Amino acid sequence: MRQLAVLSSADSARTLADHLLTLKIDTQLERQAEGWAVWVRDEDHLPRARQELEAYERNPNDPRFSSAGGIANALRSQKLKEEKAFHRRQTRFHARMGRAGSAGSFTIALIGLSVFVLVLMDGTRYRRLVVQTLSIAPYELVPVFDPLDGDGGLRWELRCPEGLEPILRGQIWRLASPMFIHFTIWHLFFNMYWLYALGGAIEWRRGRYRYLALVLAVSVASNLAQYFLGRLGESESLASLPRSPNFGGMSGVVYGLLGYAWMKGRFQPELGLGIDRNNLILMIGWLVLCMTPWSYSLIGTRVANVAHVAGLLTGMFIGYMPMLWQSFRSD
Repeated sequence: MRQLAVLSSADSARTLADHLLTLKIDTQLERQAEGWAVWVRDEDHLPRARQELEAYERNPNDPRFSSAGGIANALRSQKLKEEKAFHRRQTRFHARMGRAGSAGSFTIALIGLSVFVLVLMDGTRYRRLVVQTLSIAPYELVPVFDPLDGDGGLRWELRCPEGLEPILRGQIWRLASPMFIHFTIWHLFFNMYWLYALGGAIEWRRGRYRYLALVLAVSVASNLAQYFLGRLGESESLASLPRSPNFGGMSGVVYGLLGYAWMKGRFQPELGLGIDRNNLILMIGWLVLCMTPWSYSLIGTRVANVAHVAGLLTGMFIGYMPMLWQSFRSD
């Protein structure tokens, strides 16, 4: 903010400020010992403001200055209404974020199923059955003896003999069910926290069935991406890339919800959805950190990075799709 001028009277300062506002130059008035100071909020507008000041000092009775008051008052009134509407949307959004868990029955159901699956997997004889039933494809870890390897020549090899054939035979749930598999309590806690916050808010604002469709779409996209591309770098071509069925978790869905809320907050703020800057930086930072070599030592397990990225991009696409459709119709 830069000072433009100091005028002797409040009326002169107000007249100049009103005129500048009609030119979309926002100002602030400040009473000083020698008169009324006119400050220009955006320094990029200072050269134009100086030109208008010179014109005003040459002929303060010019009709374009005297008639600016009514237009400026209308602009201020409109801006005030927009600010109040924005604050109401923010208040509603934060209120929904606070009560999303109690209001979102589908969100609660997703959390309950995830907890139930972890209980079955943790220290019970059903662990292998649960994992093999909910994984995108049945797989097994087979011990292979190779004298050229370390550790006594014994290594474990992942085999997925049927691929996605079970899905083609009718086991459609496998496309989405990996989201319920969590291998540690911290894995579950992290995902459920964000599902509770983001999922609850989206369900409350957009409706349970639209929310469920979003969750399923993101889950299927992230799971298929992880299955086909989860072992990038282990082969020179995508055609010969080994499949990766041994993954699980709600992270892909959570990042999809993040991407969806991000796009809605940016392009459709009237819906009252969004993600604040600090949480957005936190989530994107965690996404990047999980791609580094340090992630395994921090987390203690491999991370489904492809599922995270695919989920985020899918959620962003679905959130932005209405704008794409409007653009397509207007062309």
